[in-house]
Amino acid sequence: MARVRNPRQLAVLTLNELEKTEDFLGEVLDSHLRHSALSGLDQGLYTELVYGTVRMRRNLDYVLASFSSRPLSKIKPAVLNVLRSAVYQILYLDRVPARAAVHEAVNLARLFGHEGVARFVNGVLRQVIRQGETIAYPDPESDLVQHLGVKYSFPDWIVGHWLNWLGKEETAALCQALNEPPKMHIRINTLRYSKEEVHSYLAGQGMSVSPGRYAPDVLEVGPAHLVISDPALEAGMYYVQDESSALAAHALQAVPGQAVYDLCSAPGGKATHLAQLMGNQGKITAFDISPARLKLVDKNARRLGVTIIETKPGDAAQNLKLPPVPRVLVDAPCSGLGTMGHRPDIRWRKGPGDVRELAALQRQILQAAADYVAPGGLLLYSTCTLTRDENQAAAEWFLANHRDFQGFSFPDWFPLSDEPAWIKSIFPHRHGLDGFFLAIFRKYRV
Repeated sequence: MARVRNPRQLAVLTLNELEKTEDFLGEVLDSHLRHSALSGLDQGLYTELVYGTVRMRRNLDYVLASFSSRPLSKIKPAVLNVLRSAVYQILYLDRVPARAAVHEAVNLARLFGHEGVARFVNGVLRQVIRQGETIAYPDPESDLVQHLGVKYSFPDWIVGHWLNWLGKEETAALCQALNEPPKMHIRINTLRYSKEEVHSYLAGQGMSVSPGRYAPDVLEVGPAHLVISDPALEAGMYYVQDESSALAAHALQAVPGQAVYDLCSAPGGKATHLAQLMGNQGKITAFDISPARLKLVDKNARRLGVTIIETKPGDAAQNLKLPPVPRVLVDAPCSGLGTMGHRPDIRWRKGPGDVRELAALQRQILQAAADYVAPGGLLLYSTCTLTRDENQAAAEWFLANHRDFQGFSFPDWFPLSDEPAWIKSIFPHRHGLDGFFLAIFRKYRV
C-alpha cells in the first residue's frame, strides 16, 4: 500500500482502524506517523484531526444527526468518519477555512464511497456551516447530564459521577479543561543534568520551555514531536512525564540509602524518579504483574543511568510476604480518567463496571501493601483518575481498616487544597495538569 500523503485521508483511515480494533489511540497514531509521507505541518493537522474527532465524537454525532437526512447508523462507517472529521474542522479548528474542510471531505467521500455519497456529504456539511450556530443542545434545566455530556462530549456516567461529587460549575469547568490541548511535561534527569542545562539545551533546539508549576525538576515543553524525537530523550537527559505524576515520587519523601518497594511499577517512571531523588543510593525493588512490562523498567533505568532498581515479577494484589521497608509506593491500576486530555479514547473505553472492579482491586493491593511498611514508614497511594470511588473512598477505607496507620503530610510546596492534609487531588481545571490523586499514610505502631 502506497504511503498516504493527505493528512485528512490518513485521519479517516486511522479513525476507521480504531473502530475495528481495541488498540489504543496513541499507539495507532504513532504507527501511522512513522509510516506516512506527511510533512511536519501535515503531521500536526493529522494528529489534531484524529485526537479531536475521537475526543468530540459524541458532540459531532449529535450535530450530524441534527442535519443528516439519514440515521447515522445507516451511514457507512468510513463515510461517517469523513463527516465527523469535517465537522470537527468546521466547528473547532479556526485555522481551517470551512470551505476547505468541505472540499476535502467531498473528495474523501468519493474515495470511500461514490458520487452520490459525495453529494450527500456536501449537503450535510453546508447545512452545518449555515446553521451550526443555531444547534440546540439538550436543556440543562430538564437534563443537565445530557446537556453537559453532549456539549462537551463525555459519556453520561462520567458526567453524572462528577455532578454528584463536584457540582454543576466544577463539572462544566472540568469537562472544558479535559477538552483543551494537553500540555507536555518532562522530568529532568537530575542524576546527570541541572535544570538550567536542560532548559538551555531544549531552547537551543527551538523548543518552548518554561518551569513546571510545582515540581522543581519538571519543565513544560513543546512542540511534542520535537521533544519526542530529540536524541537527548534517548540519551537520558529527561523523561516524559506529566507534572502531576511527578509529584508522586516527591510525596513519598524517600531519602538516600533507604529501601523502597514500588508495587505496580511498569514502565518505571516513578521508580526512576525515586532513584533520582535518592541520589541513586539505597535500593528500590520494582514489582509488576507483567514480566514483559518489567523490561520497560529495566530499559528506562539503564537509559537514565539508574543502578539501584531491582525488578521482580509479582502480583501486588496478593501478599508477597515481603520484609518491611521504610517506604512503599502503590501507584494503583485505575480507570485513568485524569489522563483524558492526552488519551481522549479512554472516555469511550471505560464504564462504571470498570470503576467498581478497579476499586475492589485497589483495596486488595492496599491491604497487602500495609504489611510491607516498617513502623514509622510511609505508604503512598496514587492514581491518575478522577472518580471518588478509586480515590478518596479508597483512602478513607484504608484508614478505617488499618488502625496502625494515620494520615501524614506532603511537602510544603505541594498544591494547596481544602482536603485533609494527607490527601491531594489534582484537577485539570484547578491546577492545569493531568488529573491525579495522592494519599499518604504513616505506620505508627507494630
